[in-house]
Amino acid sequence: MRILLINPNTSEEFTRRVQAIADQYAFPGTTAVAMNPTTGPHSIEGIYDELLSAPGTLELAISHMDEFDAFVIACYSDHPTIYALREITDKPVLGIAEASMYVACMLGYNFSVVTTNEEWEPLLWDAVRHYGLTERCASVRSTRMPVLALEAASEEETSELILKTAQQAITEDDAEVICLGCAGMSGMDKALQDKLGIPVLDGVVCALKLLEGLIGYGVTSSKKRAYARPGHKPIIGLPEIFGTVYR
Repeated sequence: MRILLINPNTSEEFTRRVQAIADQYAFPGTTAVAMNPTTGPHSIEGIYDELLSAPGTLELAISHMDEFDAFVIACYSDHPTIYALREITDKPVLGIAEASMYVACMLGYNFSVVTTNEEWEPLLWDAVRHYGLTERCASVRSTRMPVLALEAASEEETSELILKTAQQAITEDDAEVICLGCAGMSGMDKALQDKLGIPVLDGVVCALKLLEGLIGYGVTSSKKRAYARPGHKPIIGLPEIFGTVYR
């Protein structure tokens, strides 16, 4: 099976991290490839960045649609391209936030998300509500560290900030599972888990393993109602590739 993991920002450093973690955890029969668009914001730290990242992300996915069996959107948000891709393909598509939160609910009664800048706190609460997990989410806490700071900071410095924030979620919010709320935190889960004594989840790994299961099970995205393929219509002033997906 072949799985494409798309980092929707243009940071090649983040993409390398996603590739490294995919190489570590993919089954022997899985080819997992991480890519990022060449246009768009260097980081995604809010709704505006998220929307600006969507065209490049969709163009990348569409151009490789026939080469892969499933797709991961490796941004810890309720990214709009997840749902757009589910409309234009029946191949499974997962976001790393959705994947990690659902896995967390299988490992503990509740979970907390530890994310980067504080602007993500209300946005991730919106995602929690969208996934129907409000009663299972103990808290969303930020380290107050901008996403791009993850590129420059040492792993020790970043890990210490995440550890402190996760400890607060455990002691003050009674969190039983921690979800790492940024793709740039990939690879930090096991060391943090050893220190915290509860499960710590990397959303990239959760999405990868769930997709391996869905592909192996032979199930696809439903084309009934919500994810029905969009009907043909003229599109003006956009690259031709966006019109190729209409039925």
